[in-house]
Amino acid sequence: MLAASLLFILSLLGLIGAVNALRGPATHRKPQYRPPWLPVLLTAEAVPIRVALHGVLAALLIWAGALDRLAGRIGLVLTILTWVGYVAIQWRAASTREVMAAALQDVGIDPDGFAHVDWRRVLAVYPYRIPKSIIRIEDIEYAPGLHLDIYRRSDLENRPHPTLLSVLGGSWRGGTRRQQGRPLLHRLAEQGWIAVSASYPLAPTATFPDQLVALKRALAWLREEGTAYSVDPSFIAISGGSAGGHLAALAALTANRPEFQPGFEDQDTAVQAAVPVYGIYDFLNRNRTRDEWPIIPRWVMKVDKHEDEELYRRASPLDQVHAKAPPFLVVHGAADSVVPTAEAHQFVAALRDVSHNAVGYVEVPGANHAFDALDSLRTHYVISGVQRFLESIRVTSDRA
Repeated sequence: MLAASLLFILSLLGLIGAVNALRGPATHRKPQYRPPWLPVLLTAEAVPIRVALHGVLAALLIWAGALDRLAGRIGLVLTILTWVGYVAIQWRAASTREVMAAALQDVGIDPDGFAHVDWRRVLAVYPYRIPKSIIRIEDIEYAPGLHLDIYRRSDLENRPHPTLLSVLGGSWRGGTRRQQGRPLLHRLAEQGWIAVSASYPLAPTATFPDQLVALKRALAWLREEGTAYSVDPSFIAISGGSAGGHLAALAALTANRPEFQPGFEDQDTAVQAAVPVYGIYDFLNRNRTRDEWPIIPRWVMKVDKHEDEELYRRASPLDQVHAKAPPFLVVHGAADSVVPTAEAHQFVAALRDVSHNAVGYVEVPGANHAFDALDSLRTHYVISGVQRFLESIRVTSDRA
């Protein structure tokens, strides 16, 4: 009886998880439906592990006699349906390749052969093991009390190499630089880039624009001192997810603005490309693209938007777009239940209206918020496309 009940419960939970991952948010309906992002993430981006665990547990329960009772036989049917759902999830993830290829073509980049998948990492899912070819130089102080890590090949030649600064997310108040962006950092480092992950002061201790100022100090440090670590000061790109996407976009759009560089106004903080991922671009939330977030006025801005609208505009990448913006590749999950795709749509439209440089947009099929936290198939197609975008921009800038 126990084995049958356990198989039924295991399979029912698995099926609910698969359905939620496939269904995605339904923000056009009233009331809106948004599945919890973390359970969806752990289903949609960890299918190989879920299949293995579910299969082993189901086999053990069947061996223990689960099929002797009706509940167990129903559980077996649910298991089969769950695995059908897993196949559908992976099929959707595989379609990311075509979506990314189309996005690259839209900005004039040849996508042929861009997709590289390390199947060992995809099957393992776990993104925090540093590849053997890479070293991490830790805890380099770029400003008082603020540190960064550098990822690079152990056999890298001592000459300038293109550089990416990765900005952590976490609602502006949490996270660490070693938790996020690791698949992209590892991929670029393996390909001869200098990949950098920097910390910044967190809310509520930090108030806007403290975090932006800190990241500009990191950019200035990379350009001035990073040459000792083979940073190429002529090509520095920036990326980040969620709150990190907001800050990366804002840093890219406010290069060398004195009001955001107190005490280092003359230092160059420009970036040559930006890749914000599932970011927040409008603090005023004028078009109601997402829920109102109390954290922004209470922790980040320390003032309500109705009391200082201009300050909120200064903090919104949507209001900072301009003709000389660097090339952008905006990445957003089609099933993001935290920051709906409408947030990215309005930012991309505004940027394309004015920018003289490339503005690419990738809406990743089936991807929820923070999808790249795991080394999934979807993540590998995305970071392969990001790599191709950045390298193409670098080649173009070298020719200019």
